[in-house]
Amino acid sequence: MYRRSVEGSTLPAEKGAKLLAEDILKEAEEKAAAIIKEAKEQANAIIDAARINAEEEEKRKLAEATAKGQQIYREILAQAKVEAKKEILKKKELLIKEAFKEAEERLRKHSLAAEYKEDLIRITVNACKKLDATDVVITANQRDLKTLKSSKETIERELERGNRKIKISFGEPIQTAGGVRVKTADGRIEVDETFEGIIQKQFELLRVKVAKILFEGSQ
Repeated sequence: MYRRSVEGSTLPAEKGAKLLAEDILKEAEEKAAAIIKEAKEQANAIIDAARINAEEEEKRKLAEATAKGQQIYREILAQAKVEAKKEILKKKELLIKEAFKEAEERLRKHSLAAEYKEDLIRITVNACKKLDATDVVITANQRDLKTLKSSKETIERELERGNRKIKISFGEPIQTAGGVRVKTADGRIEVDETFEGIIQKQFELLRVKVAKILFEGSQ
């Protein structure tokens, strides 16, 4: 009877211990599951944040690359426009020079024409008047100097019409296509009415006029 009593009293205790162990194990499993869940959530949050940061960084880099590309494009375009303008101006300048060269050639041919003698005398008289001196020295190329010497009296008569006596003399021949160069006897003042001198003095004015004629309406 004693053994049964002992055995009968111990059975409920073992069962309670088992239930307690099961409760503890269940609670531990639940805590472990909660910890794992929280860890997964934190890991996912970190992954999402990293992905967002990566996307933002990618967008930033793309924006920077786009802006840089646009800047390079603008610089290249601006440089291309400058080079194009330079090329256009260069071609225009070449055409203008060719126009002046043609003008010089026409003047040279005119100097061989019969009517050139009258033009030469007129140019000489006007040059002497511009000089505004009483003693002038006239120079020209060898051919024109010969013509002027033979027309000295005509030149003097034209100059005397201004009620002023002007003494003229002739210097050594100079290199020129035509026209004259007159100077005071002391050589301090000179008026250049050679073809080259006339073109040089009027270069800028003629250049603008020729450019306007050649490139009217061009951009």
